[in-house]
Amino acid sequence: MQPDAQKRRSRSGCTECRQRHRKCDEKKPACTGCERAGKQCTYTMRLSWGGRPFSKSRFGECMKSDPSLVQLPVVSSSVDINDGKDPSLATPPPSSASDDPTEFESRLIRYTPPTPEVQANPPELSWLPKQQQNLLDHFISCTTLSMSCHSPIQDMFCRVLVPMATQTPHLMNALLSLAATHRLTLGMDQSMSELNHLKASSLRQLQDALARPGASLDESVVATTLTLCHSDFVSDGRSPGSWRSHLQGTTAIISSYLDKSKASPDSLTNTMSLLWRWYLSIETVALLTGNLVMPNDSRALLQMRKLISDDKIDDLAGFSSSLGPIFKKINRLAIEADLALKQDEGHFPADSDPKNRIPLSVLDESYQLINEIHSKMGPQERRFRPTVDASVHKNDFATVDEAFHHVALVQIYRRILNLTSTDPLVQSSVKHIISRICKVRFLGEPCPGIAVLQPLFTAGCEASAGPDRDSINTLLLSFEHRYGMGNARNCRSFLQDLWAMRDKSDDVEGKTRWDKVMVDKGLDILPY
Repeated sequence: MQPDAQKRRSRSGCTECRQRHRKCDEKKPACTGCERAGKQCTYTMRLSWGGRPFSKSRFGECMKSDPSLVQLPVVSSSVDINDGKDPSLATPPPSSASDDPTEFESRLIRYTPPTPEVQANPPELSWLPKQQQNLLDHFISCTTLSMSCHSPIQDMFCRVLVPMATQTPHLMNALLSLAATHRLTLGMDQSMSELNHLKASSLRQLQDALARPGASLDESVVATTLTLCHSDFVSDGRSPGSWRSHLQGTTAIISSYLDKSKASPDSLTNTMSLLWRWYLSIETVALLTGNLVMPNDSRALLQMRKLISDDKIDDLAGFSSSLGPIFKKINRLAIEADLALKQDEGHFPADSDPKNRIPLSVLDESYQLINEIHSKMGPQERRFRPTVDASVHKNDFATVDEAFHHVALVQIYRRILNLTSTDPLVQSSVKHIISRICKVRFLGEPCPGIAVLQPLFTAGCEASAGPDRDSINTLLLSFEHRYGMGNARNCRSFLQDLWAMRDKSDDVEGKTRWDKVMVDKGLDILPY
């Protein structure tokens, strides 16, 4: 036999040959071995991450269960943002909202961009251009960190999304687009034309995939729409509201997926469970944006929400799952209250108390919600998922969760009851949020501090005292410098404009509502 005709052992053979530990000639679409045995021939790619020995790495368990995994070290872009310094140097002011913000600002540890080099490993990704390999490396080591409140969540994002993307072009381009967006908001060197091309390619490929006859709504489609949504709301606001259209599309896709698969929380795959929690966390925070238009739930979605809405703190969202239904009720009541006020325009004096024009049923339900929220913040012990219970970040999770409960109270006071910003009830929750967030650590690793943007934004929208505004501005600066998300910059810019508007118009009481201002400005910021 000629030497060049001999079969060579390869790591990229088909799944059937690898499982049987036999040589594969790698013929496409079916190798000779599978053709002879009458077996289905498929070629898959499995990846893992970590520069340390796998027995000690985050993905060691995955490697132990499958020795065919290929190592993809990411040390080239892994960043020690503290540069080995004491983590407390990157911690917000320790106690009160009245601390001097300029003193803390001088202690901020700025994000150090990673080296652009990426190791040429694994060879299965050699088909990616060098720049796109760099982007994928940035996504794995940096972007997922800024998306994760907990190390197991970062691991799940890497385990689920990257291997799926190597076989799904629209998802790969979506992940690269998100990484490019993140690099841009960090102030790193990033081509805008490349970013626009990646996003446009992902959208076109996704549309083509959905337009194929008999196309199924699989997990990769859900992952792509969520990634595009995430990329839009962490950008610099170049496309206001575009994230919402992606979220609404994801809602329809997940609803159809659940209807067809008849899935229950117990039967969801690990992949779909992650995607469902990711979607639910985005949708829950979206309910707090002041936009009163939200898609209706299908029966499958309603059933899924009911089954998983417990009091446990979700380490992906950063707050209790039970807050989801509460925020949904708040948004519905805000719609009803807003409609009642519009119908009564011209029938009451302009300076009349808006609360007197709200239907009694809305008021009753609002007060019931307030009591329910206060009961959840009582002395009872917080409940965590098993992975959180043993976490060193347990106290920070509880602190962030409490801040989100105060967010719910502020939403009721302002959007439903139409209390002014300076009302003692509103200011009490504002100061509670600031004092709680000041105790949360912003670390160069997945931590609950990543979830504080929404509470900070809510407190900022109602902050009337100068020291409170300064503390919020400083905390937002710290968050922005640490995690490099464009929506943090958008939030800070909006708050500065809102504060200037109120001061200029002598709105001492704080009657101007931030959600009305955002609509007037044509903005749609998601503080996620």
